[in-house]
Amino acid sequence: MKNELEKRCLPPLLEREEMIEILQREEYGYLPKVDYSISVSEPTHVYGEYMCGTVEHSFVTLTISVGEKSHSIRIDRLLHTDEKKRPLILFNNFHPMYASRYFPLEEMTERDVDFLCYCYEDITSDNDDFSNGIAPLLLPNGQEKGSDCGKIAMWAWTNMRVLDYALTLKGTDEKNIGIAGHSRLGKTALFTAMLDERIKFVYSNAAGCSGDALYRGNSGHHRTENRWITGELIEDIYRMFPYWFCKNYEKYTETNIPDTFDQHFLIGSIAPRYVIVGACSLDFWADPLSQQLCVMASSPAWEKQGLKGYQGPNRPLEVGERAIDGNVSFFLLKSRHLLSRHGWRNFIDFIENNK
Repeated sequence: MKNELEKRCLPPLLEREEMIEILQREEYGYLPKVDYSISVSEPTHVYGEYMCGTVEHSFVTLTISVGEKSHSIRIDRLLHTDEKKRPLILFNNFHPMYASRYFPLEEMTERDVDFLCYCYEDITSDNDDFSNGIAPLLLPNGQEKGSDCGKIAMWAWTNMRVLDYALTLKGTDEKNIGIAGHSRLGKTALFTAMLDERIKFVYSNAAGCSGDALYRGNSGHHRTENRWITGELIEDIYRMFPYWFCKNYEKYTETNIPDTFDQHFLIGSIAPRYVIVGACSLDFWADPLSQQLCVMASSPAWEKQGLKGYQGPNRPLEVGERAIDGNVSFFLLKSRHLLSRHGWRNFIDFIENNK
């Protein structure tokens, strides 16, 4: 694997602030500096019988105001009722909180963590419309400049506003905040943690291209169902989802390899905090090998600070294997593009081992 990394000729990791600057300018865009305020409604009870009544599901309405404009989103809360300080996980999901393949709700109540969950399209739509949700509060005139932020950064900005609220809760252990996301929201979770050092633990699941997989040496070529499937390229992702990114990112669709950076910058920028990346063995589009190599390439960001980097074997992980003893960790599950209960277990184990 180390030989494979050498073949990919990655640009070396830079100082944290330099990497953050490059990734904002060239890929995700800069978030505008705005004066904002938040207000939160009283909780509405949903269900209180989890774990014999010790965990309650409720929700609040979080309203964000910028100038004369405001936008509200629903925040579902899965909180222990004893107000003991616990790690809290922010989960920006594809739907509001209910039991699903992405969030095994009842099983999560058995772990010693709290959750705030919310739907990403309640923040702003997943398309090129910059006139709805939070978007007009942040970019009243849309993406005017090449470095203006896209939707990933807007979802990330709202993650930070939910964290503002989370830190007001009596049961939140402010030293052990986590964030989780799958696919495009895995990219969002990493970008959020890059900017916000209040977040200690990050779980990126199957974020792939422009997230937790390397561009260089994309390795996802596999034959299945009588056709070839290849790991996603910048050309692919920008053609389908240009609004996720800043317009400066478009120039890399010709080469699919930025000259000065790769995605190990994103993971490495989160050091010295904790990152765990989950991959799915049948998710060729996200390219599990390039995900593992991205984790390994980011490892020096921790090692140079005297911390544990990647602690796994110097080979591709076997299906079902996990290497979660380092500050930056990786595991591989047998599935297609999915956030499963097995991934959640690995993340919460990771938190409990390092809190």
